[in-house]
Amino acid sequence: MSSSPSTVPTDAHPVAWYEAVPPRVLLALVLTAVVSVLVFAVSELAFSEISINRIEGRRAIDSQAYVLRVREQLLAAESSQRGYLITQEDRYLAPYDKAMAAARSAQSSLLSTLGDQSPLRKDAVQLGALVEEKLDELNVTLHMARDRQPGMALATLHTDVGLTLMEKIAQTTRKLDEELGKQTKIRTDNLTRLFLQQRWGVGLVVFLNLAFLSILGTMMVRNFHDREQSRRRLKEHALQLETAVTERTEELSALSTYLQNNAERERSSLARDLHDEFGAILTSAKLDVAWLQGHAAAAPPPVQERLSQLSNALDEAVNLKRRVIENLRPSLLDHLGLAAAIQWHVQEACDRADIACDVSIPEDIQVPSHVAIDLFRLVQESLNNTVKYAQARLFEVGLTQEKGHYVLIMKDDGIGIAQFQADHLTHGLAGMQHRVRALQGRFNVQTAPGQGTTIEATIPVPSSGGAAGVSEASAASAVTSSGA
Repeated sequence: MSSSPSTVPTDAHPVAWYEAVPPRVLLALVLTAVVSVLVFAVSELAFSEISINRIEGRRAIDSQAYVLRVREQLLAAESSQRGYLITQEDRYLAPYDKAMAAARSAQSSLLSTLGDQSPLRKDAVQLGALVEEKLDELNVTLHMARDRQPGMALATLHTDVGLTLMEKIAQTTRKLDEELGKQTKIRTDNLTRLFLQQRWGVGLVVFLNLAFLSILGTMMVRNFHDREQSRRRLKEHALQLETAVTERTEELSALSTYLQNNAERERSSLARDLHDEFGAILTSAKLDVAWLQGHAAAAPPPVQERLSQLSNALDEAVNLKRRVIENLRPSLLDHLGLAAAIQWHVQEACDRADIACDVSIPEDIQVPSHVAIDLFRLVQESLNNTVKYAQARLFEVGLTQEKGHYVLIMKDDGIGIAQFQADHLTHGLAGMQHRVRALQGRFNVQTAPGQGTTIEATIPVPSSGGAAGVSEASAASAVTSSGA
C-alpha cells in the first residue's frame, strides 16, 4: 500500500512591507511626510504672495522715481529756459529740449507703471496735465524770446502763472511721492512679515521633522538592539544545537563503528565455527559415503546411483560452506594477505558476472588486519554495486601506499550514477563512506551518466597500536552511553 508524499505547507500570502514595519515607525514616517507636504504648500503660497508684494513694491519704487524725474526735468527745463532768456545764447536750448523730452517720457512711464487700476492714476493724470501746461508756458515764453520780443518774454517771468503751476506740480508730486512711499513701506513690511513667517515655518518643520526623526531613530535603534539580541540568542542556540548534533553524530559514528567491528568479529567467529564444526561433519559424511561406495560395488544400480548423488550433494555442500566462509571472513586475508584475498574475490565475482577485471596491488604491501578487512569490504561493496547496477565490461582495483596513506581506487566503465549528489549518497556508498571516515580517511566518488564510476578512498597508515585501540575505546564509550 503506497502512501502519498507529505506536503510542506507554504505561505500563499507573502508579508507586505508595511506589515513588517512597526506601527509607530510607520506613523512617524507618515507624520513626517504630511508635515513636509504642508510646509511645502505653505511655502508655495508664501512664495506667491512674496512675488506679488515684490512686484507691487518695485512698481511703487519705480513710480516714485518717475515722479521725482518729472519734477527734476521740469526744473531743469525751467532753468535752461531762464538761462536762454537772460543770455540769449543757443547753448541753453539743447538742455531745454532734452529736459522737456525727458519730462514727457517720465510722465508716460509713470502712467504705464501705475496701470489703469491704480488708485493714484487720477493724480498721475492730473500731474500730466500740469506738466503739459507748464511745458506750454515755457514754450510760449521761449518763442517770444526767439521772435525778438525779449521784453515780453522777461515780463512773463514776473507774472505768477509759472510759479502757480510749479506749486501745483510740486504739491501733486509731493502727494504722489507720499502715497507711493506708503505703498512701498506697506509692501516692504509685507515682505518682511512673509519672510519671517517663512523662516518660522521652515524652523517649525525642521523642528518637527527632527522630533519625528528622533522618535524614529530611537525606535530603529531599539529595533536593531532587539534584533541583535535575538540574533545572538539564535546564534548561541544554533551553536548549542550544532554541538549537540556533533556530539550525537560522533556517538552514532562510534556506535556504528563498534557494530561494524563487532559484526566482523561475529563473522570471523561464525566462519571458524563453520570451518571447524560444520567442515568436520561434512568431511566425516564424505568419508562415510566414500566407504559405502567402496563396499557397494555389488549393490543394485539404484543404490550406487543414490550414493553418487549423495556424494555430489556433499561436494556442493562443501563448496557452499567454502563460499559462505569466504564471504563471512576470507581465509586468504588471514593466510596470504590482502592482495591475494582481493585478487581471488574480484576474479571469482567477475568470472561469475562475465566481467573483465584488472587488480593492481603490490604483494609486499603491509596493511594492519583491522584496516585490511575494511579495505576488502570496500572492494567487495564496490564490486557488488558494479555487478548489480553498472552494466560494466571492466572492473579495476588499485591499491598503493604513498606519503603515509593507503590509496584505494575502484573504477568501472559502466553507465554511471544518474542524478548523483555527493551529499546524498545511497546506502551502499554511505556505508563505504562511513568505513573510510571511521579510519580518519577521505572518500570521493566521481561519476557521470555514461562515463562510469570511480571511487577513491585515502586512509592514513595507522601508528602501531593506535587506531585499533582508539576505535575500541570509542566504541565502548558509545555503547555505554547508548545503553545508558
